[in-house]
Amino acid sequence: MQDDRQAIADLVRMERFHRDRRRWDELADDYIEDSRVKTTWFEGTGREFAAASREMAQRGRESIHLIAPTEIRVNGDRALSESHAQILNRSVIHDVEVDMVQYCRFFSRVVRTPAGWRLASFDGIYHKDTIVPVNPGDTVPIDWEALRHLRPSYRIWAYAISLRGYEIGQDELGDDRPDLLEPFYAAAERWLAGEE
Repeated sequence: MQDDRQAIADLVRMERFHRDRRRWDELADDYIEDSRVKTTWFEGTGREFAAASREMAQRGRESIHLIAPTEIRVNGDRALSESHAQILNRSVIHDVEVDMVQYCRFFSRVVRTPAGWRLASFDGIYHKDTIVPVNPGDTVPIDWEALRHLRPSYRIWAYAISLRGYEIGQDELGDDRPDLLEPFYAAAERWLAGEE
């Protein structure tokens, strides 16, 4: 059991490392074929996520992911993993260089395969985000009034990504929406127990 937990923790960390280091084929291989990935900017399979991540990097947006697998629970050939995470990004918004941090958790259903443990799902659960100018003398170039309609758990992140042409919905998982989180966690528990 402890070996399984270590293998899953390694998988979870390496999935983010593969994305950060542009190892797209290895990123795709971290997922099973019919996996499901859902983030602020993407929904699809793991293989499609690897391709979309490559395209995002080619469009000039890259982030670094700090991840700490926190809870891993194994039931036979199924497991749930939840990790505390930070997404670090340096961007230019309206000619001002800024650093942004998205504080979140990453949640995955994980399955044992002949090749080892692989991700069956990946969901971002968002907490809050921050932004500061790289040069302390600059002003953050955001019309805060325009952001009021966005969710507080990822409003800055959504705004910055939208500037690159991505559409961000208002129904992502976040700590500000327990009405979405409760059924999400309940479904994961049923899956882990083999009830679905």
